[in-house]
Amino acid sequence: MPADPDQLSTESLISQWLEHPSGRAILLDVLARRGPDVRAIYALQNLPLSSIVTLSRGNVTTEQLELLAEAANRGVTETPPNPELSHLFPSAPPPSPLNWKEGIIPGRFRGKTVIVTGAGSGIGRAVALRLGREDAHVIAVDLNTLRMEALLENPAARGTTGVVADLSREEDIQRIITAAGADIDGLTLVGGLADDMEPLHEVDDDLWERIFRVNVTGPFRLSRRVIPLMLSRGTGAIVNLASQAGLRGSIGGAAYTAAKHAVLGLTRSEAYTYTPRGLRINAVVPMPTRNTLDSNYGFPGGLGPMPAASLIPSDLEAAAVAAPVTYLLSDDAIAVTGAILPADEGWSVG
Repeated sequence: MPADPDQLSTESLISQWLEHPSGRAILLDVLARRGPDVRAIYALQNLPLSSIVTLSRGNVTTEQLELLAEAANRGVTETPPNPELSHLFPSAPPPSPLNWKEGIIPGRFRGKTVIVTGAGSGIGRAVALRLGREDAHVIAVDLNTLRMEALLENPAARGTTGVVADLSREEDIQRIITAAGADIDGLTLVGGLADDMEPLHEVDDDLWERIFRVNVTGPFRLSRRVIPLMLSRGTGAIVNLASQAGLRGSIGGAAYTAAKHAVLGLTRSEAYTYTPRGLRINAVVPMPTRNTLDSNYGFPGGLGPMPAASLIPSDLEAAAVAAPVTYLLSDDAIAVTGAILPADEGWSVG
């Protein structure tokens, strides 16, 4: 660490960089160049800047960080702080997402029956539990028996009926419908399967068919059975869980990308067809798991991937996606249909 307290090095804590007149601006600019949430840097503030080398798995080098330090130290002597710009870089971190709590609305779904697929884990589990806390009769569907048992042991699942089912099997779909009964108020299709980023020329028939069977064909078949029941009552809400892979071509392999584009296409087609008959069909688009933060600060080719420590733990992150899903299922969204709603902290804006 340099002897001069006003000088920064790669071993200076990130908190010291944030307190430094020019180092702060450099770090925040590194974040802002690719549009990530500025709060990410505060999650790392107790680490030395050099830890980024390890966290990025070598994509960021010590030499690159040393150049950042040189730029920060040079900035102290060349560019005095401008108090008129201080409002651009707040001295304290923004409110932490860790302080967010679900705004449970007791009774919002009282008397309503909602089917949730993929309910054994992740976002599907969060949706099922949120609906349970808001007094819905939840028909929780998952392929995994152990995950289903774990869900049903949760106190929030006291009004939940569990169905272990494979949506590719017509007899399993019939069991879901039997458990739900004729009065189905909501359907949210969360269960899905990702590929391994395979390019099109490496995708074999088995992978293609498996990805489409889980992500498109199964949800299509269950929707095909539920929609007539909703039409007979003139009301109902369907929420499809899509993916950033449905909006762009860089998130998954060819099969998964095509499948999630298909989910958005089905959402729009259903909304166009059934909205005049009393149904509302929407899709929520969550962000993928955040492992890296791309930055480009004056280096050929950029700094490469930088660590973006998860701002929201996995359980809370799933609950944060469940919130807009349950909103779209509720009567509060009475005027919303055909919407493709990102729930990604602005990740898709860039």
